Amino acid sequence: MKDPITIAVNHKVLVWAREAIVLNRANAAEKTGIPPKRLIQLEEGERQPTLEELKDFSKAYKRTIATLLLTNPPKEKPLPPDRRTIDSKFVGNFHEKTIMAVRKARALAISLMELKQDAGILSPRFQYKASLQDNPLMIAQKIRTELNLSEIREYTNVNLGLEAYVEKIESIGVAVFQLTLTQDNLRGFSIVDEDIPIIGIKRGGEPATAKIFTLFHELGHIILNEGGLCDLSYNTSLQIEKWCNAFSAEILIPVSELLQMKIVIEQAAKGDKIWAKKDLIELANYFHVGPLAILRSLLESNLTTAEYYKDRHLAWNKPSFGRAKHPEGRNLAKETIKEKGRAYVSLAFSAFDQNRIDLKDLSDFLGIKLSYISKTRQLLNV
Repeated sequence: MKDPITIAVNHKVLVWAREAIVLNRANAAEKTGIPPKRLIQLEEGERQPTLEELKDFSKAYKRTIATLLLTNPPKEKPLPPDRRTIDSKFVGNFHEKTIMAVRKARALAISLMELKQDAGILSPRFQYKASLQDNPLMIAQKIRTELNLSEIREYTNVNLGLEAYVEKIESIGVAVFQLTLTQDNLRGFSIVDEDIPIIGIKRGGEPATAKIFTLFHELGHIILNEGGLCDLSYNTSLQIEKWCNAFSAEILIPVSELLQMKIVIEQAAKGDKIWAKKDLIELANYFHVGPLAILRSLLESNLTTAEYYKDRHLAWNKPSFGRAKHPEGRNLAKETIKEKGRAYVSLAFSAFDQNRIDLKDLSDFLGIKLSYISKTRQLLNV
């Protein structure tokens, strides 16, 4: 029986592809189905893979076969710094799904720039800059005024409010994508080493109010020119996370406005620092945030106690809090618009309508099968 035909590859590329998604050899052998001894031989260059093994590598490592056939390992940009509140042994260790989400955000940003360039649209350069020595409240007040964010308070539908906030941030030269972040306790991330800064926020499993807070927290990172993978913990000891939390809180819940709210004035007059949930929710709905964000701002103004805040945080910050009571099934057209944003999807359809790209290109830009394109267009126009 003839030996199977092998394909010449640079064994260093196989090692790079595995390490790029943080897999050790034991995990790689399990995912690919290639025996550990054989895997070592392939990675050491003692043997060459068969076509079937190359397909197994491609599927496990989320790389095309063409990439695995490169003559040398490509230089890939690193992940943003780890800003999570976790045990030191977990710092810098991420699930492959997180790595894929960051990689996808980078690819989408490149596609967005291509679509804009093809349409002759000049993308604005992001101009805002600050340092940790700057007062985050002052920076927040400046940006809130310049972007006229107060007008979004008129939205009674918080999901429409989220879309409006995203459009505001995109208008100042930031790419915003909602991605599946199911691992590593992440709420969002920011990237500052691309031609356009990128914000990624968790798409599912959280209310829109939490996404809005994450959006501005990550904007804080971009203003500081310090990207990160974040869980947005209030218990963090990292100065940069405290700065970004304070920035996001002030831009959404200006202290001067909060203290003038009728509910707050009446509660302060009574000297009562224990707040009714309905009052916190009323304030939260007005400011497009969650009740915990309101309570945290009240704590900063000495209008509640640290003990009460901690108690409510434990009660309300559970995974099920704020989620849909009746989650719907998957809607790929809706997910596409949420993930890439209306601006991106509109640019892709515009390029197709003007015959600058064909139907296959449109499918590639949107990342969906041809059968979902019509539904996506219908939803976009709603």
